[in-house]
Amino acid sequence: MKLHTLAPALALLLFVGCDPIPATAPQPHPAMGAVDPGAGAEAPAVTAAPPLFGIGGGEDDPLTHVWFEAPAGMVAARVQVAVDRVAPVGLNFFALQVNFDNGTWAHGGLQDLDGPDGTRRRVANWGGLVDRGGGTADYDEEDDRADLERIQNAPEGEHVAPYAWGTDVVYELSVERGEQVTLPPGTYRLIPGRPEVPIDHARTLWQWRFTARPVDGGGAAYVAVLYDTAAAIQGFVVWNESGYGSTSEMQHTRWWAPAYREPGADADATPSKWGRF
Repeated sequence: MKLHTLAPALALLLFVGCDPIPATAPQPHPAMGAVDPGAGAEAPAVTAAPPLFGIGGGEDDPLTHVWFEAPAGMVAARVQVAVDRVAPVGLNFFALQVNFDNGTWAHGGLQDLDGPDGTRRRVANWGGLVDRGGGTADYDEEDDRADLERIQNAPEGEHVAPYAWGTDVVYELSVERGEQVTLPPGTYRLIPGRPEVPIDHARTLWQWRFTARPVDGGGAAYVAVLYDTAAAIQGFVVWNESGYGSTSEMQHTRWWAPAYREPGADADATPSKWGRF
């Protein structure tokens, strides 16, 4: 696991392969997975400008993470990305990550992974955890009952779902706050494989919706929702991740149009600057 250090003082951790899900409690929204690109929002404008930056093999700077300068208290963040090249083995993960205002974080993005018998599979992922300092601590020091009071991930089949995203296609990745909802008492699971936890009281949390959609409006979108007591985003970053036989030099992505929205604003704003780390 990598520690994501966001200038000036935010720490974010990658979340790969261990996505928390509820066990048996009912969900207050329909399962989404991959949906029509028009569902819930207008398709983003088609990108024609040169990319703002690239990440991966062939770039002068080998750093694989980019932070954006933006105010705390955001209710949405978005960016556009095209994956030019993936490693033929191991993990490929290209994501937008947000740090919430209550000590939790989440990331959403496109993955190309090892499949059975040497095949490859493409999926999308949206999930998060409580920040306990980064590294492996966020996983090793989980407190299921306490953590469920702050964050509730999407159900299985939505938090990670098959998504046939294409190479050299521009996608918008977005995280947006929805309504404040009440989850009923029930039995929940923080992460697959963890013990089921009975919750004997209702929990009031905000919906945080992640969407990956083709900028040109063609093809399906991936949409997933997690729930968090956080009312706002404190910062956001984007990154490439490799591992399990892949390297950053095997990958390359191009990125455009980072944007955020503040509460009550009628339109998105553009970060004042960005930097690599």
